[in-house]
Amino acid sequence: MFKIKSYGKINLSLEILGKREDGYHNIDTLMNSIDLWDEIGLKEIPGENLILKSNDPNFPTGEDNLIHKAWEILKVFKSKDTGMEISVTKNIPIAAGLAGGTSNACTVMKALNEIWNLGLSNEELMELAKPLGADSTFFFYEGLVRAEGIGEIITEVKKDLTYPLILINIGKPVSSEEVYSKIDSYSNGIVESIIENIDNEFFLFQNAFNSMEVVSFEIYPELKEIKNELLNLGAEMALMSGSGPTIFGIFKDEKNRDLVYTKLLNKYKYVIKSKMI
Repeated sequence: MFKIKSYGKINLSLEILGKREDGYHNIDTLMNSIDLWDEIGLKEIPGENLILKSNDPNFPTGEDNLIHKAWEILKVFKSKDTGMEISVTKNIPIAAGLAGGTSNACTVMKALNEIWNLGLSNEELMELAKPLGADSTFFFYEGLVRAEGIGEIITEVKKDLTYPLILINIGKPVSSEEVYSKIDSYSNGIVESIIENIDNEFFLFQNAFNSMEVVSFEIYPELKEIKNELLNLGAEMALMSGSGPTIFGIFKDEKNRDLVYTKLLNKYKYVIKSKMI
C-alpha cells in the first residue's frame, strides 16, 4: 500500500477585499502549513472504480468528496486498467477552516501521479487541481505563502515560521459559503503591511486579522471566548483559521504551549498540539 501524509493549513491573516461580478470574493491571505495531517493509503484493485474509506464515520465517502473529483481528473491519464482503494485516517477535523478536504484531494493527485508514473509536473498538477477549490494551489507549495484573487494567485514568502500551536475546535462545522454570504464589510492593506514587516514578529502578533471572524463569531459566540481565553493564558496571538470554527494560538516555546494544552485538553471537543512547518 502506498501511504502519504496530507497536511492542514492555517491562515495567519485573511482579508476579504470585496465581491466580484462572478459571485466570488477577492481575498488577500497569508497561509502556512502545519504539522497536523491525515494519513492516506492507496491500493490498486481490480476494476475501474474508486473505493473510498475512512476511520471517521462523519467523513463523506460518496462522489461529493473532493477525492472522487481528483480521481476523475487524473484517471484519464492512466495507461492501465486499474481501480483504487483509498483509505483516509482522519486527524484534521472536518469543515474546520484547516482545508483538510482540499489537502486530501491534492495529496491524492500527487500520489496517483507517482503510482501511475504519469510524469506530470508540479505546475501541470496545480492547473489540473483548480476544480478542487480556490485554495488547491496552496497545496503545491510549502511553508508560508500569500494567496490573492480567490486564493489561486500564490506568492511565496521567504520566511520560515515554526511556532508551536494549539488548535481548538468545538466540533461544529461552519459553511464557508454561509460566511461569505454574510460578509458585508471589507478591508485592504493588512496582509501587505504584515509582509512588509515579516521579520518583526511583534508586528504580526499585534496586527493579524481575519475578516470572517465577525460572521463566524455571530454563528458560534463561544469562538470569541476561546480566542480571548488563549490570549489570557499566554498565547502571543490567537486567530480563527479560514471560516472557522478552528481557533489557533501561537506560542513562542513548546513549554508554555504544553502548559496551556494541559489546561484546555478536556474542555473542548478538539484540543490539538501542532506547529507551523
